[in-house]
Amino acid sequence: EQLQKLRRRIDETHPHYVRCIKPNEQLQPNHFDSNIVVDQLRCGGILEAIRVSRAGFPQRYTFDHFVARFNVLSSVLRDRKETQSK
Repeated sequence: EQLQKLRRRIDETHPHYVRCIKPNEQLQPNHFDSNIVVDQLRCGGILEAIRVSRAGFPQRYTFDHFVARFNVLSSVLRDRKETQSK
């Protein structure tokens, strides 16, 4: 049942990846060791990614979308650099 719920949730969203976390050292069902889980999340960079996302940087643009949206900045910077070098 848990696996079916997970599959439905993955199918309904667009995750970039799925990270597996061991709930305990013995790999026993229905036993959750919070210290082990938090250590895995910290070492895997997940907690830092959540912190950055909460700070307001949750967007991940494709390269084409990024270029289309921020291309104006490259021309402004290039013009500024050319002006400074003269």
